[in-house]
Amino acid sequence: MNKNIIDNIDTDGMFNIIADLYKHIEHSFDIIKTSDINYNSNVDNILICGMGGSAIGGDFVKTVLDKKISLPICVNRQYCIPKWVNKNTLVIICSYSGNTEETISSLIEVEKLGVKPVIISSGGKILDTAINNKYTYIKMPQDIQPRAAFGYSSSLLLLFLNKIGLVDNNIIEHLYSAIDEIKKMSIIYSDVNDDNLAIRLASKVVKSYPIIYGTKSTNVVGLRFRCQLAENTKILSSHYILPEQNHNEIEGFQKSCIDDCILIWLYDEDDDDRNIKRIKVTSEILKNSCEDQYFYKESGGTLISRLLKLIYFFDWVSFYGSIYNKINPTPVNKILELKRLMK
Repeated sequence: MNKNIIDNIDTDGMFNIIADLYKHIEHSFDIIKTSDINYNSNVDNILICGMGGSAIGGDFVKTVLDKKISLPICVNRQYCIPKWVNKNTLVIICSYSGNTEETISSLIEVEKLGVKPVIISSGGKILDTAINNKYTYIKMPQDIQPRAAFGYSSSLLLLFLNKIGLVDNNIIEHLYSAIDEIKKMSIIYSDVNDDNLAIRLASKVVKSYPIIYGTKSTNVVGLRFRCQLAENTKILSSHYILPEQNHNEIEGFQKSCIDDCILIWLYDEDDDDRNIKRIKVTSEILKNSCEDQYFYKESGGTLISRLLKLIYFFDWVSFYGSIYNKINPTPVNKILELKRLMK
């Protein structure tokens, strides 16, 4: 693999967009400063509505705030909204395009309840609705794929919650400090050479069926990686969470028809010691079923930086996988065909 090959395949420039993640996070701080944030309400719970790449930022925020705020956070990927939503629910509508069918449906249901949502979008019907109805909104930059806007969606959610007093300043300091760490990784993983760990793992992934296992802390990383493998690399994979895996899926390896699987284990230094032991024990039990196993953990720093670094690494893996598969990672033709047929 070399840069010329990448440029010939990646004609829409996904390489540069992934490399710029740290710039997206940094830019989010500027966006929030210039956004007209006017949201004053008693909040009992938080509902984040979105689909696909527009929802993953919500999953990230829910994970990093799990032990930081007492408010329940729900990420909603449906046409409808939960019955418990009321005027004390902070509803955030997150749609990069602003035209996502399911998210528009959720927005309509929210409006019927008389709840004024907060909008995070780059345009489309959803942003128009926010402007016309004078809802609080945050406008994202246009012209990138929704999945490639993760840096914006995750950062803007955290920054907004901080702006209205639900998230402490130290969380935002953790986010800001991660910028330099991601920048360093960008230099490493955008360097196309045989020592690039993302390229090396991608060469394994495209020849196999990846099964990704995470913990409560890293489940968002596993979900993101599975989605990126589908949209960028154009391959199927699966992801699941421990300890639940030990109570059902572990048995499925006995009669599995998948011959060329690899196991990817994701965990965090602050995970429950019992889960870390479960990873060690389970991986040993499954050696006869799947010898090819990889373990990933980021150490040091904050949970925000560790998760961002893991997500970033696997974003690169999914990109390089697309190059190995000789397919442009940006187009999502089957998704577009489905949307056309659903009209």
